[in-house]
Amino acid sequence: MFQKHVVRQLSAYCHLELTAAESKRVQQHLEVCQRCRRTHEEIRFGVELASQIKLHAAPESLWDEVAEALHRPPGRFPKRESTFRVFGWPRWAIAVTALFLLSALGAGWYYRRLTRPSWEVARLEGTPRVGRSVLGETGRWAVGDWLETDHASRALINVGDIGEVEIDPNTRVRLVGTRETEHRLRLARGTLHVTISAPPRYFIVDTPSAVATDLGCMYTLEVDDAGAGRLQVTAGWVAFELNGRESFVPAGAICETRPRVGPGTPYYEDAPAALIESLEKFDFENGGSRMLETVLSQARKEDAFTLWHLLSRVTEADRSSVYERLAVLVAAPAEVTRDGILRLDRGMLDLWWNALSEDDASWFRIWKGPFPQSPQ
Repeated sequence: MFQKHVVRQLSAYCHLELTAAESKRVQQHLEVCQRCRRTHEEIRFGVELASQIKLHAAPESLWDEVAEALHRPPGRFPKRESTFRVFGWPRWAIAVTALFLLSALGAGWYYRRLTRPSWEVARLEGTPRVGRSVLGETGRWAVGDWLETDHASRALINVGDIGEVEIDPNTRVRLVGTRETEHRLRLARGTLHVTISAPPRYFIVDTPSAVATDLGCMYTLEVDDAGAGRLQVTAGWVAFELNGRESFVPAGAICETRPRVGPGTPYYEDAPAALIESLEKFDFENGGSRMLETVLSQARKEDAFTLWHLLSRVTEADRSSVYERLAVLVAAPAEVTRDGILRLDRGMLDLWWNALSEDDASWFRIWKGPFPQSPQ
């Protein structure tokens, strides 16, 4: 779209010295030119840094001593006792040094603040806030800052070059960290709509009751004021985990989570209503064997992955019932034995998990990539 770069105009642009037409042209160019954007960020940083250095008026007596020292022959110092305060330094030198150090410390703090890793964020509606500042049309969201939306606000986050996250109203989310191999958020409350195209485990969202780890997918993650959460995956897979309790959630499936419990058992959103209701009571309301019996009786072939997760979550007394129902839905591989599954042999559980992907059942759904390794 643009043939010429705007590097020569960036200093005037940052100092608001261009005409409205010139500023508009520079702004439009920066939207499409990465090279000029980098230069603009460097110049803008210098301008903002300089603006933070405060000037302080020195007392007249100090300037008198400075002038006297400038005209004094080399090697000669006045012998007034008041001039020598610390280590033989004159008072004016100590004051100037102190002012310099204070400015340097302030500049260092501001430099660290400006150079924190950050993401681009855009306003979609209302008045989202980044830290204490109201977001304009676009802005930067730095590591450590909270992004908040009220009931009428929405925002869109650009996650580097791997995807984006849409922020719904009444959401509070923090950028915890970002580096080449891991990007991490913390969702305190509200709703995120995530679209990520990256290697598995590059994008992670912490919540009060579980950690969502992206495996290359699209999903919606909700957290209420009590810390309970709900993960709904629309493409790919997401791992949902807390303190070693992990659920793998495929496209078309949902997983609930609760504080002090962690993720529940994932299920397809079109599963029988009785299965979903009984599964929630089993996971979070101590439903026990009675609720489990309903889940097993209602399970379809598509629900085999739900029963696989239940193998390690039921009591030893109930595990044989889960094994028998799962074996009807998807036959166990030859290497998998009943005794091995009942004692939760890791290798046999993995083999059966892998068999789910090889079965031609319709539950395999949208996923077109390699089947994820079983939850550890």
